[in-house]
Order: sequence, then C-alpha cells, then structure tokens
Amino acid sequence: MRGAPLVDVNLFVRNGAATIGAAIESVLAQTWPNLTLTVLDNASTDDTVAIVRRYMAEIPWLRLRESRVDVGLMANCARAFAHGEAEFVLPKTADDVLAPDFVARVMGVLLAHPDCAMCHAGAAVFGDAARVQMVYPEAHRLHAIGADPLARAQHVMARYTSAPSFWGIWRRAAVEKLNPFRGNAGWDHAVLAELSLYGEVRHVPDVLYLRRGAGKTVARIACAATEAAQRGLPHDDALGDLRWMTPLITTAYAHVETFALARLPAAQRAALMALAPRVFRARWGPLLAREAASFRAALPRLRDGADAWRERQIAAVLDAIAAVLPEAV
Repeated sequence: MRGAPLVDVNLFVRNGAATIGAAIESVLAQTWPNLTLTVLDNASTDDTVAIVRRYMAEIPWLRLRESRVDVGLMANCARAFAHGEAEFVLPKTADDVLAPDFVARVMGVLLAHPDCAMCHAGAAVFGDAARVQMVYPEAHRLHAIGADPLARAQHVMARYTSAPSFWGIWRRAAVEKLNPFRGNAGWDHAVLAELSLYGEVRHVPDVLYLRRGAGKTVARIACAATEAAQRGLPHDDALGDLRWMTPLITTAYAHVETFALARLPAAQRAALMALAPRVFRARWGPLLAREAASFRAALPRLRDGADAWRERQIAAVLDAIAAVLPEAV
C-alpha cells in the first residue's frame, strides 16, 4: 500500500527470553508495509536483550530501549502506549503472537472509520506446539459504536471480559486524552471505558491474535497490580493499598474515579459516575456482595493495631464499597 500510515509497534518485556523471538517474528511477518518496532525492556536479567540485539543487526527499523531498574509491569506497559510519534500505536506483549495480516486487517477498519479510537481482532489461546486450545467467544469482542460516548462506555463496561480485546491498534490522538494508568485491579477495564468516550471501539471478527496460555485469576491479577507489587514489595505489605482484597469492587470504582476526570462536560461525567455502579451491580452483583462481606469480616483483624496510614487504606476500600454497593453499607 503506497503511503500506508506508520504504525508504532511497542513491545514491552521483562525476562521474556523464552518467547520474545516468536513475538518479534510475528511482527516481522506482518503484511503491513510501514512499521517501526521498539522493544521496551524492563531490566531483564535473562537473555532477552541479547536476543533483541541479534534481531537488530538485521532489522533497521527495530529499536531497543532498556530500563536500568525494574519499573514494574504497569509502568513499562504505559511506555508501550506513549512511545513513538506515529498516528497509530500497537502496544505488544512479549508472550502473544499476531497473524501475518493482523495489522493490515485492523488498520483497514481504523482507516475506514476515522472516529474509531481502537480496533482489535478475534483471539485464541495456544499452548505447546502452537496448538489452539480455545477460541475466545464472540461476546468478548467489543463493538462500541455510534455518536453517544455514554452509550459506548456502557457497552464496554457491560461487555469487556478478556485481554485480547485490549491489545489492538490504538489511535494516538485518543490515547493522549487518557488518564494515567492506575496500579489497581481492573485498570484495563477503566482504560478501555475511558477510551470509548473519545472514539469508537471496533473489532475484526476473524481470529488474528494468538494468546500464549490462559489468563490469570482475578485474585492473582489484583495482587500483581498493586503499587506495592509493582515496586517489588509484598502485595499485603503493612504500608500497602488494601484494594486487592476487593478486586471487582475496585474495578467498578476505578471507573467512577476515571470518569470524574474524563475530558467531557461535567454533566456527562456525573452521569457516567452514576452509571458505572449500576452497570457493574447488574453484571457482578453476587460477587460484589461476597467481596464486601469478606472485607467487613476482615475488618477486626485489619484494624488491630492499625496506624493512621492503614486506617486511610481501610477507609478507601469502604468508600468504594459504599459507592458501588450502597446496600452493603
């Protein structure tokens, strides 16, 4: 395609020597003619950097940016969205691989729909010997379209389920409007919901994204997403945030916090802040109630000898419960 727009592919990794070669190869195999590939290495201690440098010797549009200290997964992931100057950016994990026509097919949608902020593709899970283990249900794909940003956000809140529908190609003009990524459970849910306020979210129905291995449990994701864990500290550190104990409530409340700072008029922001709890109560009601009851049962233990910092963290969780599930207060 003559004059094809440039797409910045930004691959973030830490200690990915076992898989990064396949991830890079899947980018090199793309049929889209105008790409840059930047590997954002987060202080790897294995052979990741050496593998990348071998590819760099042959590929002039492959670059490497190294961090001298482990900044945490969230910060390195955020770099994958911010790096480069192209109009389109493809944040890329070091585990997953793309079908050769992934970029071409997704870009076809983005170019055909100038109001589209992000487009992803159908996805499957693969394991040993590249065998497909499952195809993600069609219901996991996002189709948040139309002129009403609140309706688009409601679609994303009600439907977003699996990570493959997060790893698409993003229009940088929309990315630059987003709030900073927060280190807590459900951060990707809130990011996508906010993105849908600034443009449509579409998908290519064919399976073009291959995810290596199944996803993690909600509890494990919540623990790993805490700021303490991102700094290499235990997620239940005495000075840590307690929101990992209520990951679904935290996810719902993250939308309230995000919408409060969205780039929309105040009336629309207020409407979204009221809408988010209703959507998630309808979607996860019994699970939210279980989390709230479990946290309240843990309160005597949490408050035993608690200092002002711990009381502040407890209050933050209780505020989230009150906002998302007022009937549990």
